[in-house]
Amino acid sequence: MGFAALLSSAVLAQSWIFYVPPERDFRVLFPGPPTRLNTPSGSVEFRTDTGTYQYSVFRHDPRRISSVAAWRDEIVQRSSSDDQYAAEQDDRDLGINEFIFRVGMTWTMHRLVLESGRSYELVVKAGPDDGIPRQAARDFFSSFQMRGASGFPLITNLPSPDSCQARDNAFARRFCEYLTCQVAGYENHPACAGIPRFLKN
Repeated sequence: MGFAALLSSAVLAQSWIFYVPPERDFRVLFPGPPTRLNTPSGSVEFRTDTGTYQYSVFRHDPRRISSVAAWRDEIVQRSSSDDQYAAEQDDRDLGINEFIFRVGMTWTMHRLVLESGRSYELVVKAGPDDGIPRQAARDFFSSFQMRGASGFPLITNLPSPDSCQARDNAFARRFCEYLTCQVAGYENHPACAGIPRFLKN
C-alpha cells in the first residue's frame, strides 16, 4: 500500500473530536480522543497519535512557563537526551511564539499561548520523511480556544473550506475541512457534507 493510500485510510479511520478536558479550560480539534499524561515537570499533556502525525496540547504552570524564552528552554530540556539534542531550526516563516525543532529523526512544530494568566503549548510531531506541514500544523493551532468567563468564543477569521484543497495530503485536507466547516455560514458547503457540527454556540 502506497503512502497516499495509507493517508486515505488514516482519514477514514479517525474519530474527529473537538475535545474539552474535564477542567473545561480549553477546546481543540483532535483527530481522535486524546490520552492524558502527566509530565515529570508537572505539566499535563493531551495527546493523539495518528501514526503519521502526533498532536499534543500541554497545559503548563504559568508560574514556571511565563515567557517565550522560558518555554523554549522547557522544550529543549524535555526533548533532549544523552545522545540527542533538540536542534532549533531557523525559519523566517515562524511567528514570535512558534518554533520548529529536530530531535534525531523527528520534527516538531510548537506554538505557545500565554494569555489571561494561563500557559499552553501546542505541538505537532512528524517523522523524518514527512517533515512538518506548516499550514496543517497551523490548522491545529487555529482550532485551539481557551474558555473565557462567558464560555468559548465563536471560531472566526478562518478561510472557506475551498482553501483546504491546497493542503499537502488527504489527511491535512480533512483536518482543514473539519475545522473550517465549524464556522457559521458553511453548513451547506459541499466540502462540509457529512461533517458534524461540533460547535453550535
